[in-house]
Amino acid sequence: MKLSRNKKLFLKINSFIGKNKIIDQIMFFCAQYLIYILVFGVLWLGVITLSGDNFKNMIKLIMTAITFYIITGWSLALIWKHRRPIVELVEIKELLKPIQVWKSFPSDHTGISFIFALIAILFGCGLFWGIIFIIMASLIAFSRIYVGVHYPRDIIGGIFFAIFFVFISFKLLENVTQPLYNFFINLL
Repeated sequence: MKLSRNKKLFLKINSFIGKNKIIDQIMFFCAQYLIYILVFGVLWLGVITLSGDNFKNMIKLIMTAITFYIITGWSLALIWKHRRPIVELVEIKELLKPIQVWKSFPSDHTGISFIFALIAILFGCGLFWGIIFIIMASLIAFSRIYVGVHYPRDIIGGIFFAIFFVFISFKLLENVTQPLYNFFINLL
């Protein structure tokens, strides 16, 4: 069977599982838990550095970008089937069992991580924290391949969609989510 470059690269990265227990543990931690630290770090920095209205706007943009990212990713997955590696490649190793196996593209962990990191940068978190957040998002993304739950194409798709939705989130907030919010508030 001829494998695509995407699957070959996945298998090459995945083959490192079991060769170094410490790296396996670090990658498991990054794939499973680092996203929570990233989210907390961005929110904490926002609370201590932004004024009330700026922090509120940051939260609105994050929620808008994530909402449209998830809607698009899951809609795309229903139309264009990309299953997880465990379903397609029997010879892989997994350090992490995903909740579902029918959707692989784009990686939600990757997208959400990059949305938080990029919006923090747009709100002026500073060079040091910006680099830290991008490194954390990149570790989350890479570790999702390493532990066996995503192909490289899923990660690239997640980064692409995150960048796209971060940069259009300003327009989406102004024209879609804020009017919807105002509409529902007025109903109550």
